[in-house]
Amino acid sequence: MFIVSWEGEPPSDRSEWIRVLREVLLTAAGSYRVRFFQTPAGWRFEADPRTDLGPPHQGEITNTAESVRFNLQYLLAERGMPMDPGWDPTQD
Repeated sequence: MFIVSWEGEPPSDRSEWIRVLREVLLTAAGSYRVRFFQTPAGWRFEADPRTDLGPPHQGEITNTAESVRFNLQYLLAERGMPMDPGWDPTQD
């Protein structure tokens, strides 16, 4: 499950963006809040797990939030979305 928002005007092909989010977050445990925002170099995002839903079940192996952000950035760029090429989503 995820909640997504765009700061400002969303891209006209936002359904494609949602499709990528579903693909990446399908293998992630829990729920994520994703906020996209545009910079002069391209789109960036914040994608953080919702901690109000509790931690993963004991013994459950999950992707880290950093790997989810990396996979999301990679797949969006691979699908031709205008992402900021110099931005590393795993660095805060």
